[in-house]
Amino acid sequence: MKRMNVTLLAIIALSLFAFSSVFAQSYDYETMKMEEYNALLAEWQQRLEAAKTCLTEEDTKIADLQKEHEDLQAQIDATWDEVYATCSSDKAGNDAYVQELNALKADVNAFLNMSAEDIYSRMNELDEFQARLDELKENDLSLVTANAALINSIQSLIDQAREKGKAVIPPSYTVNRGDHLWGIAAKPDIYNDGYAWMRIYTSNKDQIQDPNLIYVDQVFMIPRVVGPNEHLVSKGENLSMIAGYTNVYGSSFKWNQLYESNKNTIEDPNLIYPYQLLKIAR
Repeated sequence: MKRMNVTLLAIIALSLFAFSSVFAQSYDYETMKMEEYNALLAEWQQRLEAAKTCLTEEDTKIADLQKEHEDLQAQIDATWDEVYATCSSDKAGNDAYVQELNALKADVNAFLNMSAEDIYSRMNELDEFQARLDELKENDLSLVTANAALINSIQSLIDQAREKGKAVIPPSYTVNRGDHLWGIAAKPDIYNDGYAWMRIYTSNKDQIQDPNLIYVDQVFMIPRVVGPNEHLVSKGENLSMIAGYTNVYGSSFKWNQLYESNKNTIEDPNLIYPYQLLKIAR
């Protein structure tokens, strides 16, 4: 269609150029005879009629091509309707499906742009993205080529985000003779703070039964960031306060749920310590 418009504009431009070129010539109308004037007028009238005929022919061609385009588009639409029907849907349904995919892709893109530490601490959200994508994959519309390509691009983004988050998996520390939790935590390359021994203890409770008794060659995780569904206790906090946080349970009355999830590290629910790492059961 654009090519037809360009052709028409070219014809008009050439015609105008021809007119302007002739009129640019100088005529001595005072000495021109009537016969010469009439001949010149007749010539331009003929050219004008020829141009009108040419434009009419081009209009006819444009109309024919437009009709051909409309017929072809109708065939394409009919074919797509058949494709959508095999997926138990229609064009509106596919448009809505693509909109969902694009919304998910935007969410994952935004997540991927976060720092590796933030991604690691919110890995549960990445799992939710994967669940959303897996659900969308169950739709028969996922078999449409364009949709399949979009799904693959989203899966690639999720995989990239997961790998980015893994970059901050907690490093480890191997216990040496004479080590104790306070001394390990106080090391400059660990936490540079002896009080942070509680973080090592609660992060490795599966290996440490008594914080005063650790063994040579034990390998402890040394978390640098708070992982998904975890909370690092700060000075002045209590279970009720923590349970009330919106990113925990959003209700201080659920402190008991927090206590039950961490009974292996909390002896007294009224007594928790800074650097204590709490698990948040969902």
